[in-house]
Amino acid sequence: MIDEKEVTAYVRMPACFMQGCSEDIVIFRADGGNHFTDYGICEGMFLFFDRKKRFKKGSLSCYINTAGDERPKYKVSDKSITGYRHFGRLVLTLRNYEV
Repeated sequence: MIDEKEVTAYVRMPACFMQGCSEDIVIFRADGGNHFTDYGICEGMFLFFDRKKRFKKGSLSCYINTAGDERPKYKVSDKSITGYRHFGRLVLTLRNYEV
């Protein structure tokens, strides 16, 4: 469950982008340490995760820190991470073209 206080915006995406996805989509912006150039992802891109989609080998997923330690609250990986729980699988990336 996402804490509503952590939500900074609600975004409506065109249905054609989200075909086959649930309505439980979370969007993060890739920042330091979240660069996956093998997957075409670099800093500043928006990453869309479907919380209803389970882990799939070879696909990126978002994980949430369940250990309560000083490590980042969210991490992205293509494999499970000790102390983190699967949060949702990557379904869409968008490059940010801010001026």
